[in-house]
This record gives sequence, C-alpha cells and structure tokens, in this order.
Amino acid sequence: MNWDRRAFVKFAVGAVVGLHASPLIPKLMDDSAIWTQNWNWVPTPEDGALAFANTVNPATGTGVKVRMVTGRLKGERLIRVEGNPEHPTSKGGVLPADASALENLYFDDFRVKTPLIFNKDTGMHEAVSWDKALEVVAGKLAELYKAGQAHTVAALGTEAKTLDGELLSRFMAALGSPNLSFNVSAADTLALAGWAMAGEENLGFDLAGANYVISFGTPLLEGFGAPVAVRKAFAGWRKDFKHTGTLVQVEPLASVTASQADQWLGCKPGTEAAVALGLCQVLIQEGLYDRAAAGAVGFEDGDRGPGFKTLLAKNYSPGQVSQISGVPVETLIGVAKAFAKEPKAVAVCGPGGGGEPGRLLDFMAVLALNALKGNFGKPGGVVVRQPLGLKPLGEAINHAGGKPRLDGLGSAKRPVGVADHLSLAKAALSGNPYKVNMALVAGGNPAYSAPQAGVVRDFLRSVPFLVAITPYLDETAVMAQVVLPCGTFLESWGDSLAPYGGAVAEYGLHRPLIKAYEQVKSQGDVILALAAKLGGDVAKALPFASAEAALKTRTAGLGDLAKLAQKSYHVADKPAYGSVSFKTPSGKLEFFSMNLHNLAVKLSGEGGMGKVLKSLGVSAEGTAALMPHYEPPAALAAAGHGRLLLAAVPSLRTPKGDQPLTPYMLKVLDGETLSNKDELVVEMNPQTAASLHLAEHDRVKVTSQAGSSDAIVHLFAGAAPGMVFMPVGLGRFAIANAYTMGRGGNYNQVAEATADPLSGLPVWSLTPVAVTKA
Repeated sequence: MNWDRRAFVKFAVGAVVGLHASPLIPKLMDDSAIWTQNWNWVPTPEDGALAFANTVNPATGTGVKVRMVTGRLKGERLIRVEGNPEHPTSKGGVLPADASALENLYFDDFRVKTPLIFNKDTGMHEAVSWDKALEVVAGKLAELYKAGQAHTVAALGTEAKTLDGELLSRFMAALGSPNLSFNVSAADTLALAGWAMAGEENLGFDLAGANYVISFGTPLLEGFGAPVAVRKAFAGWRKDFKHTGTLVQVEPLASVTASQADQWLGCKPGTEAAVALGLCQVLIQEGLYDRAAAGAVGFEDGDRGPGFKTLLAKNYSPGQVSQISGVPVETLIGVAKAFAKEPKAVAVCGPGGGGEPGRLLDFMAVLALNALKGNFGKPGGVVVRQPLGLKPLGEAINHAGGKPRLDGLGSAKRPVGVADHLSLAKAALSGNPYKVNMALVAGGNPAYSAPQAGVVRDFLRSVPFLVAITPYLDETAVMAQVVLPCGTFLESWGDSLAPYGGAVAEYGLHRPLIKAYEQVKSQGDVILALAAKLGGDVAKALPFASAEAALKTRTAGLGDLAKLAQKSYHVADKPAYGSVSFKTPSGKLEFFSMNLHNLAVKLSGEGGMGKVLKSLGVSAEGTAALMPHYEPPAALAAAGHGRLLLAAVPSLRTPKGDQPLTPYMLKVLDGETLSNKDELVVEMNPQTAASLHLAEHDRVKVTSQAGSSDAIVHLFAGAAPGMVFMPVGLGRFAIANAYTMGRGGNYNQVAEATADPLSGLPVWSLTPVAVTKA
C-alpha cells in the first residue's frame, strides 16, 4: 500500500495550518449533540406528584436520575432520564443512550410484552402464558438432559461477571454444558495483558489524575469505558480556559478524539503498538526511564536470551518505528521526552472504534511504556482497582458432562482467552466434535452485534431450537422459537461492574422503577424460573426465590441491599495509590512474561515451546515471543492491489453493542453519518478516492469476505490513504422497529474477524475490502 504522509496535512486551507485546519472543524461539532439533552426545556407535567429515583445504566456506566410522575395515563410513568450530580464518576452528565432510554422502555411495537412461541403454520409468533412458555423450554432442556445430550445446549450471554452472567454460568454448569459464551471486550484483553506482565487483572488508568495522556488507537472521547466520566476528566484539563493537561492521540483517522487532542500522531493503520515501543526505546536511549524497571524480569539480557532493552534497541529505534508507522522521528522523540517530563503521565490502550477488544501484544506494549515511566500505583498513572467484596452465589460447579468445549477454549488449541460468540458459532457450524441442538440467548442481540454477525446469524438459524430472553423484538428474537420477555434496566433488577479502564472500584445497581408491561420479568428472574421448572441439579445450583434475593447474597459485603438500591452505586473514594504488589511468578513486573512462558511449557515442554507459540499466531522467535513486541495485523498483508482497509468510526450518538438505536439518536446524527436520512456514509481520503475514480457523494458497495454494505462516499483529508471508515451502530433490520429499520449498514456485517496472536480473541479493527461504484 503506497503511503504519502503529506496526504494527512494537505488540507483545504493548506499545509501551513497543519492539523488544526478546516477538515477537523466539523469533527468538533460531534460534541454539540451529545450534551443538548442536559438543557432544561423539557416541561414538567402538572398532574400528579413528581418524584426522582437513582439508577445506573449498565450499557453506559452512567449514574442517572429518573423523573417519575403519578396520574399520567395510568398509575406511575417515567417522564425523563437525566444526570445524577451525586454520582462520583459521571457527576450529572448523560449520553444520548441514557437520555433516550424511555424511548426503548415505551416503544410498544418493539417491546416483547408477553412470552411468545413461533407457530410454524402461520409463520408468526403467538402470545402464550409464562407457564406454557417455561414448560416448553424446560421440557426441551429435560429431553436433552435425559438423552445425555445436555452438552449440545449452548448459551450466549452479555457480561460474564454481572449477576445475570453468573446466574447463566451456574445454570449451564449444573445442566452439564460447557458451551457458554459472552460478549468479548477490551476489558478481557487488558485483564490478560495485566496477568501476563503484572499478575493483576483489575488494572485501570487514572485519567482524572493525569496531566499528560497518550491514547493509542482507542476512541478516548467517543466510547472509552464510561464515556461521561472520561469526558469529565478531559473537561478538567480545560477548566476555566486553563490548559492543565495534554492529550496525544495515535491513530490513522482525524477522529473526534484526534481533533480535540493537543497532538495527533497520524500513523499507518495497525501500527500503534510500534509507536508505543518506539517511545519506550527513546526513554531508554535518553536515560529518561524509571530505574526500578531495570529490575523487572526480562529487562536485561539473561540465560533465556536477549532482554527487552536489547529487543527495543535492535528493532524499535525512532528511525525504524518511523518507517513502520509513518510518524516522523522528531515527533517520536518529542512526545517521548514530554511524556517522561510530566510527573503525572499515562499511556492508554482500549477498545477499537467498533468495540473490538484490541490485540494482546499491543496492550502489553502500552503497559511496558507505563512501566518505563514508573507510574504503576501512582496518581495519574496505572492503578490496580481494589476488589469490591462481592460474594459468590454458591460453591463453584464443574459441568458434569465431561464433554470438551466446541470452541476449544482451555485446550492446547486455545489455552488462554475468554469464551466469545463468534468462536462458538464457527465451531458449532462445523459440527465438530458435535452439533448444537438448542441455544439460549440471554439479554443480548448477537445476530446484529457480534463480530462477523452473518456467521453468528447463520449459527443461530441452524440451531433446531432457539430461545431468546430479551426486552425487544430484535434481529435475534425474530429467529427464536420461544421469546421470553425481560425488562430494560428501568424495570428490572441487575448490576454492572467498573467500566473499562476505570481507576476506582465501582459497582452499579439497577432496580425496577416501574412495571411498564405486566408480564415482563428481570432477566435473572427468567433464568431462575427456568431452573425451578427444570428442577434437579439446576434448581439446587440456583436456590434463589428471585433476582433480588440473589443480589442480596451477592452484595452482602456492601451493606443493606435496600439502601444500596436507593443509592444505586458503590464507588471507592479514590484510586488505590501506593506500591503495587505484583502477583507474577517472580513477584516482580515482568517484561518477559513467566505466566505465558509457564503456560507454553505446560502445553509443549521446553523444547516445543516455539512450535506452540507459532500455532498461536506469534511470528516472533526466542524471548521476544513472550515480550511486548509488534506483530503486523493480518489484514495488512491483504491490503493493496485495489483493496482498502476498513475501520470503524465510533460515535456517542449511536449505541454500542446490543443496545437498540433510538429515534432520538437518529435525530442527532449528521450528514456525515447518514445521508438522505437512511444511506450510510463512509469516509475516504480524496487521494484514495481518486485512485478508484470515485467522487464526493458517489454510491459505492463496500465488500469483504464476511459481507457487504452500500454507502455514500464522503471525502475527508483526515482519513488515512488506503482506508475507508464506516460508522457503527446502524444497519438495523428488525422489522418491529420501523423507526430504525434499514437506516444505514451494519459495520459488524462487513468487518472480518481474525484470531489475535496468543489470546485467540476475535479482532476486527481492520478488514480488507473492495470498494466499487454501485
């Protein structure tokens, strides 16, 4: 792929104004729609008593207040969701997803209001009683259990460590099936990186305490962790028009974050980790690194071979990294020196623009940069979140079936990582070593939101008996034989943990504030009802009378549940500053990961370790294979020769993951996301478009091996040459939601996932695509 760095600075006003030129100005407008929901123009109804209740939106991590009033229509009615100024991290702010939550709550046509069973004769779902629906689902589960086929039941959840996730995990383990998957996220990758280098899985970034932040390829201001909390931290650096903090953004697109950053390093796609390692080398060669890092395992050369210091000097000099990334040598040196100089500086990694979990080796490179800075456990640095003290729901259960997982997780084929929907779907479609006879989707919408959604959709279609527990008639529910209605966060019991990258221990709790539909239950109550109906070992594993009772057990260490529910959150007063106790095999920080080394040895023995690492996708050899290093993304090899690289454009004005797109969100989208109200807009560098004989507003088809989408071209000089950038959160096709059906295209339908080296997690930040005129 040809690369001309001048394409980044050759803007309409001219190169003199550099990165602050006019193509970035429209990006600044993205924020204007985000905060308009805080305006006090919403009228207060005169009839009935007005009350407020606290809750936390688990999808955004935002603490909110809900206005409710009596006497409207019938009984109580929620009328507005607004920010909770008492919440320690969100401090009164909200997002469009929070402000428009009532649209999802009261959208009759889109809500599942009663249990439904699909009638083959009519081709329609028909309403049935809860007793009938539970009898049908439990009957099918019992049938498979008695036939010794319990392992052929699969379950797809949302968040593994929430109450609903733990209930589902215990249900499946007691049933005797190992085939359970959850949404994969950057939290999984950061936990693995922390385990590999520090022996800690609960790492966070103290953004509020930092005065210099380098963000590597993550949309820091467009969907990182709890977006409101992150933006509050960013606003603190600009308080009272005083510039007290610096943000440096490393990515190939002049995104919202890049446009608001003090410095944008426009790198070649997929090279952010190389930039991080280049900065590491500058710190060492200039003598600017923390000397305590020299005592870390693998820093110096040793018996096993060259150390991290030698690896950097050999492969990641500023000149070499400049060749890899396209970032000028003088820029690399300048940023590294500024990072070293600031007392409270932190390097941040996180999710990609499309919510991808990120690559393990990239995250390790960023943690290595922080280690050389010496900021572990310090204000404005990398901190370890303290345990919340949540209690288990019972003794651990090992699934009784003894059958291997379909996705191979835990085997030599995939020794680390977490269970994800795509890996389960691919394995199930192969039918090896066995087929799935029944699937239970609990709370999510994987037919739309999973990476390579077409594959997951094919898997769900192939399952003889599909059950969906969901509030909505979404893309997954319409395929199900049985649909069981569960509530939104405004009408059900549930919880959420600290958002990605959060610096403090945080717990959010939501409770029923209203019963919008009589037969809707909390998701936890649906799982418990199924367990009770099934009886036997499953009922014994889940002895709770209700989700509320399960929460009471889970939160016993946090005090009285009723008081916690009224408050809606438990947040530590401040980050846990102080010396970090590394829980690695050596008891030290490890540039050479002994945890990964011991795992590889266990799988292969010392002599065959290299072969095992190769099988896991690691191309580096020797000690470098188990150290932070740069591995080019697989997509780069397929780019060029007329093929571009597809990447996502995130926005706070579209939902993340499983959450529905609301009419309000559509209202605040601009013409650079949707054209003519329903046509997807993709961004492309003018130079790239000219090479494909494309012009502004041309209609194109973006096609990958995974799928395709129609779009309208928008030329943007802030887009890297050789790439095409597509918005996320659009392209819904559930017919029940007439407001959002057919608006734009689904990024997850086009993006192609590959297995990340070492972790095996699906990554889809870059996809080779063909862009042709439609």
